[in-house]
Amino acid sequence: MNNYAWAGHILKVDLTRELIQIEENESYVREFLGGRGLGQSLLFQSLPADLPALDPKSLLIFATGPLTGTLVPGSARLSISGKNVLTGGIGSSNVGGHFAPELKYAGFDAIIIEGKSSDPVYLLIENKKASFRRAHHLQDMTTWETEEELRKTHGKTARILSIGPAGERLAPVACIIVDKARAAGRCGFAAIMGSKNLKAIVVRGSLPIHIADPDRFLSLVENVRTQILSTETIKRLRAHGTCGSVPRANAACTIPVRNFQDDHMDEKKLERVARSVFQESFQVRNLSCMGCFFQDTFLYEIKDGDYAPLLVEGFHQNLVWDFIGKLEITHPPAVLAIQALCSQYGMDIDNTSGAIALAFELYEKGIIDERDTDGLKLAWGDHRNVIRLIEKMAYGDGFGAILNQGAYRMAETIGRGAHKYAVHIKGQDLAEAIRADKGWALGVVVAPRGGGHLNGATMTGMIKISPEDSLGVFGTPYGGEQETYRGKAKVVYWYEQLKSVVDMLGLCYFTSKWVDLKFLGPEEYAGLLSTATGMAFSGDSLMLLGRKVHNIEKAFNTLHAGFGVEDDYPPPRFFDEPVKSGPYKGALFTRPEWQRMLEKYYNLHGWDPKTGLQTEEVLRQLGLSFVLKRLKDAGKLPDQT
Repeated sequence: MNNYAWAGHILKVDLTRELIQIEENESYVREFLGGRGLGQSLLFQSLPADLPALDPKSLLIFATGPLTGTLVPGSARLSISGKNVLTGGIGSSNVGGHFAPELKYAGFDAIIIEGKSSDPVYLLIENKKASFRRAHHLQDMTTWETEEELRKTHGKTARILSIGPAGERLAPVACIIVDKARAAGRCGFAAIMGSKNLKAIVVRGSLPIHIADPDRFLSLVENVRTQILSTETIKRLRAHGTCGSVPRANAACTIPVRNFQDDHMDEKKLERVARSVFQESFQVRNLSCMGCFFQDTFLYEIKDGDYAPLLVEGFHQNLVWDFIGKLEITHPPAVLAIQALCSQYGMDIDNTSGAIALAFELYEKGIIDERDTDGLKLAWGDHRNVIRLIEKMAYGDGFGAILNQGAYRMAETIGRGAHKYAVHIKGQDLAEAIRADKGWALGVVVAPRGGGHLNGATMTGMIKISPEDSLGVFGTPYGGEQETYRGKAKVVYWYEQLKSVVDMLGLCYFTSKWVDLKFLGPEEYAGLLSTATGMAFSGDSLMLLGRKVHNIEKAFNTLHAGFGVEDDYPPPRFFDEPVKSGPYKGALFTRPEWQRMLEKYYNLHGWDPKTGLQTEEVLRQLGLSFVLKRLKDAGKLPDQT
């Protein structure tokens, strides 16, 4: 196997023995290319089902893809794999910025970390070399402080991945931060780093990436670049980022209001935090990940007032769902301050906001009071107390030590019927409202890592694609009908495979047909990969790989978390309480219709429609004998239950 496109080496780190090994990449990337495919397959084969996420023997895998660090649009992504701290099942995360390309330029396709250091350390990686450095002086520093301190030692061009106080305290809501503002969200991976006494990874590299057919590759890169730039979608993204979609999201009833008590926000309240407000009053300039022409993130500055001075990168639509919607924070400087705090402390905004929103609703309903909240009176829109709670969560202080477990665990700790109001999927907090969009909902609910819209959720309903376009891509004319259950299983099934492909290649999902059907799909990705590596790939062969990865993740959940059909249903609240306002007022789920849609989804995968378990037949067809053996040994095939 050649090393065109790949860096050619894997870095294996044993923190317990302070041992560093460098291996050639062939045995690791031969079947699953890199990125999420490499990480999830290795994780599945390495971890016993009874091993806790925070056990020293647990692995944390950072993997680039063969197109990471190249000139392909969006080629700055890093996939992270580990056991999910919140769900006990599979964990996956993906982050942009500059770290992943720098890792390739330093000569490594991936880092595999196990063990626990006896003292706080960080890992320094430079051209085909790695070493441990003591990190006592970095303890309790925020991610921003950590980056600044490490750049004093290793230079301004060093790229840094780090955890903050929340990760050091093993908070499940903690996340890894890259470049001060790029979050590797969900799954509690910063807690895994904290449990290993690993504060940061610093990387510097200057080695080349070799391309098999440079001329053809550059021609294809220019073609896909032109393809994307010809759309109206890229113009909107460059002007407004993901927040340009907020009005559409509200019209589609996907903004959760007051901890999902409604899915449509009052227009007058939303106007206070409209994109134009931030653009006119706070925006400094556009920013982007390494080499990306999208430039769809922005630098904001607060020059005066209670939250000044502050310079922060952000924010994305998730912040609208999480704090503007769930908690009704409509004071623009406070929104930016919350973004900054979550980045500094290393806290996932979806999981952080979910726990705080639950606390606010429990307080509103009289289930908890000031005796529980450390004396804080919780009222929707009170940004000062939201910020106090974020700080408490980061340091595990008082009520914060309950909140930083996420809404599901928090409700279990509180009791008193709190679980009724904890909105989660498989134990991980839900970011967005889902009652009004059945395809988006299915993708979010069946996502292996426990919620999240990046593993199969469909935007086709929100952007109202035509029946003809839907039929041509997904094999069903109903992709653009937001409120119907019809055809959504096919659309989700297709996007699940596509997202796995994008993650394996080390690319950004925003370059794909998930955002706009005129963007890139399997055939474009196959052409780029083939010319980069000198190996032959087709769109169908890549989608098959994507399906394999999804089945590995499904099996991991079966073995490690025992997830079944009941875990592929939305929270009970969404069957009982309809949307209260907006264009989709009255929308909710019905169990018979959800069950029919779910069974169609299982059938597409070749899984048993009654139990949701994978069948021996489909695993043999996919060539996943190592998955089949473990499921059979555990008695987790349909005919064994």
